[in-house]
Amino acid sequence: MADRSESSGALADETTNRIAQVADAALRLFARYGYKRTSMDDIAKEAGLAKATLYLHFKGKDDVFRAMFTLIGHRVEARCREVMALEAPFPARLTALLQAHYATAYASFGTGEHLAELKAVMADIAVQEMQAFEQIFIGFARRLFTETDAAGEIALAKVGIELEVLIASLMFAAAGAKLGVSLSCEGYAGRLEDIAKVFAAAVGR
Repeated sequence: MADRSESSGALADETTNRIAQVADAALRLFARYGYKRTSMDDIAKEAGLAKATLYLHFKGKDDVFRAMFTLIGHRVEARCREVMALEAPFPARLTALLQAHYATAYASFGTGEHLAELKAVMADIAVQEMQAFEQIFIGFARRLFTETDAAGEIALAKVGIELEVLIASLMFAAAGAKLGVSLSCEGYAGRLEDIAKVFAAAVGR
């Protein structure tokens, strides 16, 4: 007979898996139809769950949206960790980090007609999740710049600004690269690579 700790652990795992299942379903629907046109009924059907089961874990669509954004953050963080383990020159690692973070999110939300709406919803109901998402990149970028500077591969002192300002500028550039005409995922990844080349050249020895 399983003890209480094993039972509670299994229940926690089941809950975590169920939340991820719903978040995945919501991501597909929000990217396809937008936030307003997607209902809790739609999400339940897409996730293969009864609506009552959905409401056991979420109060409403806002909660589902935040869970979806958190799920993307976890996936992005995992990809960023893989980048940090790469043995490659600084420009290649910076490119990979930008793409792991920004291009992954861009591809997740889709590049169609609902992207502007989803961004507005993020700013309205998922501020904490957005901040946590940004901190993922900030943390890994700080580590990448610091470690490669200490190894003598780059020279941070060369740019004459604080590291946090440099990283913030990098983030502004990555966000700005999405602007303009409708951009494919490949096109955005290419722009991120160009940004990485510019910043790598700025700190290069």
